[in-house]
Amino acid sequence: MAKLVWLSVSVLLNAFGNALTVKAALGSAPWTAAGLNLSDVFGVTVGNALIIMGFFVLLADDFLRRRWNKIKDVYNFLYVLSFGYVIDGWLFLMRHIGINGFVLRLAVCVFGVICIAAALSIYLRVNLVLHPFDDLLKILREKYLRGNVVVAQRISLGIPLTIGLAIGLIRHQIIGINIGTVFSFLCMGYFIVLFDKVIHLHLDKKWTFNFLHQHRNRAESARHS
Repeated sequence: MAKLVWLSVSVLLNAFGNALTVKAALGSAPWTAAGLNLSDVFGVTVGNALIIMGFFVLLADDFLRRRWNKIKDVYNFLYVLSFGYVIDGWLFLMRHIGINGFVLRLAVCVFGVICIAAALSIYLRVNLVLHPFDDLLKILREKYLRGNVVVAQRISLGIPLTIGLAIGLIRHQIIGINIGTVFSFLCMGYFIVLFDKVIHLHLDKKWTFNFLHQHRNRAESARHS
C-alpha cells in the first residue's frame, strides 16, 4: 500500500515539475524537450508525444534486453500512459498562468527540475515499475557498458537530445532545449542523491491513520473511567 501511494506521489510530482519547465520555456529535461518538438510537428499534446516515444522505447528495451516480458511491459506502459496524461492535466490547469521575466522563468524552471529530481528519488526507491526511458538507462548500464552509469546516461539522454535538435534544425526552430536542459543534464543526479537522504519513505512500515488510533484510545479511556 505504501509503495503505491509513494508511486502516485512521484508521478504527480514528476509531471508537475516537467509541466513547470514547459511553462517556463527555458528548456526541459531531454525526453520532455524531444516530446515538445514532436508535439509541435504532429500537433499532439506533450503528454501524447511522450506516450508515443515511450511505446517505441519500450520495444527498443525488449530488443536490447533480448527478452520479452509481457507482464513487465504492460505495467511499464501503464506507467507511461499515466505519466503522459498527468503532464497534460497539469499543463491544462496551468494554461492561464503567465510566467514573465527571465528571472522568474529561470526560478520556475530550476524549481521544476528540483521537483523532477525529488520524484525520481522516490520512484527509483519504490521500484515497482520503470518508465521505458529509465529502463533504457538500466539496460545500457548493466548489459552493455559494464556498470558505467555515466556513459549509459549520456547515451540514453543523447537520444532525445538528438531527436529534438534534429527536428529543430530541419524546421529552423529549436523548442524545449535551452539552459534548463543543460541544468537538468548536469545537476539532476546530484539532486536525486540529496533527496535520497532527505525524503524518508519507510516502505517497510504499515501506514496507519492517527485519527483512528486517537479515536480508539479515547474509547478505551472512556471504558476504563
